[in-house]
Amino acid sequence: MNSQEVVDAIAQSERIGRQIYKGFNERNLGLWDEVIAPDVEVRSTVGTMPLIGREALKNWAAQFQSGFRPRLDLVDEIYGVNRATIAVNLNWKHDKEFFGLEPTGRIGTSIEYFILWITDGQVTRFWVADHTMDLTMYLIRERGMHYPQNFTPEPIIRGLEANKFD
Repeated sequence: MNSQEVVDAIAQSERIGRQIYKGFNERNLGLWDEVIAPDVEVRSTVGTMPLIGREALKNWAAQFQSGFRPRLDLVDEIYGVNRATIAVNLNWKHDKEFFGLEPTGRIGTSIEYFILWITDGQVTRFWVADHTMDLTMYLIRERGMHYPQNFTPEPIIRGLEANKFD
């Protein structure tokens, strides 16, 4: 890539990241249709994962918006050539049903990262990672939701094995 192509790719990543944030924050998930691939792979720290597909992601997000009525504060963002990371402070209250879990009125905040892989102008992988565990612990420990385990992402750089230090 030449320097202009890099600048353009980063600008595209920022546009996509902001559109995902705006769609979730403004409860207008239709904004995602343009920027999320129909067969996107979704991973999160709660629920049965992976989810596959834009409509599955939108359904999950719509259930979350309905059940928790979150306020999503954008607190950080990093944009690259084919990746983006958006950090949000998620302010939530469980006051409606969420995938069969009856509301408790519990209130909390969680810092969440949306980690996005972008190919041909659309997000092909959408991962949600938690910095704070307030929401995850509420859904897993207190409410009994499934916690995905033993998932090993493909590394950008593989770290050294412990036996290399023996």
